[in-house]
Amino acid sequence: MFELNTTPFGRFRRYDFSFSALGLGFSVVPGSGATVLSLLYQGEEVLDGHTTPDELEAGEWAKSALLFPFPNRLRNGRYRWLGEEYAFPINELQTNTAIHGFVHREAFEPVRIELTDEHAEIACRLQYDGHFAGYPFPLTMEVAYSMTYRGLFGVSAWIKNRHSAAIPVGFGWHPYFKLSKRIDDCALKLPACSRERLDACRLPVLQQEPYDAFEQLTPIGQTTLDDCFRAAERLTLYDIRLKGERHAVTLSLSRTLFPFFQIFTPPHRKSIALEPMTCLPNAFENGEGLVSIPPEGIWSAAFVLHCEHT
Repeated sequence: MFELNTTPFGRFRRYDFSFSALGLGFSVVPGSGATVLSLLYQGEEVLDGHTTPDELEAGEWAKSALLFPFPNRLRNGRYRWLGEEYAFPINELQTNTAIHGFVHREAFEPVRIELTDEHAEIACRLQYDGHFAGYPFPLTMEVAYSMTYRGLFGVSAWIKNRHSAAIPVGFGWHPYFKLSKRIDDCALKLPACSRERLDACRLPVLQQEPYDAFEQLTPIGQTTLDDCFRAAERLTLYDIRLKGERHAVTLSLSRTLFPFFQIFTPPHRKSIALEPMTCLPNAFENGEGLVSIPPEGIWSAAFVLHCEHT
């Protein structure tokens, strides 16, 4: 049966879910952006997450961050919505962009926990009052994480607009996976897709080029990526698969909900980020995939991660 243990984690509280007999588990810190710290399969860690409270507070590499209200970069941190101009702080100086929104710094509250022989689940809620000047739109956001005894890890997001007018929404997740000592020794398989052409600020110019380098499961080797991809329109569902020395992980996604994904190989090359996204980078400006939620309207999305022994 799944069990729960809670412990202090700096000024936050860590929730550890485990099924010891199967070596399964996951860990979440609701009070710091509902951030996932750990994913265990057969007793082994597959996620490169923050390991200390100081790392979590620093937020380096945006490990496992929830990307909201936009994933990736926003040009000059500025956008217009319903005739008004808004600005996010520039937090990536080299590109003069705002990156990854702000909810990864917000305090969520656990509102539902389920533990059974078959699954564990935690739902975390953010009651956002619109205090952030760059996004002054009140809303309720719930994010749920679940794991089954078969090793399926689910992520779902639910958002209700509590503003008096429509609000712009984009959503993504930023997990890093560590399946070998170096990602050079891992293999990657992407769905049929095109790669977005980017400008000097790593922002899409709304032109695509064919990309089939990882159409089959292919060793990553020395490949360096910080690129956004657009899943082929003919797809209904698609997978992103990463295979390491002992485990493989597969992200299974709806093309309707997550038509875009980002792949990032950090310079240390100890892990790789596989980032599902509902919209294109800079979507608050280019509108590609941007969702508009009407007053009192609700939007939701979900995907599944599967891990297996290789």
